[in-house]
Amino acid sequence: MTLADIEADLLDYADFEQVGSVSRAQSFVTAANRWLILKADSASNQSSSMTIGKNYVSDMLKRAQAFVTANSSTGSVSFLQPGSFFR
Repeated sequence: MTLADIEADLLDYADFEQVGSVSRAQSFVTAANRWLILKADSASNQSSSMTIGKNYVSDMLKRAQAFVTANSSTGSVSFLQPGSFFR
């Protein structure tokens, strides 16, 4: 997986709130963590330099984590006794 692949995933899954998808938020968290590990703080050449928006990605990562926490079901599962539903 290349940095370009990870950046494509960040863009693809950034709509987790609009779509309302926990799995997309989880995918965004994974991509953001990978991006933050691999991305340099800045890049430059002889004529220009660019600061990477790590703060923005970090903030989105926190939102995605909060979204997952708020929207994941953690309740218990109840099983009905055979024949108890139809009497």
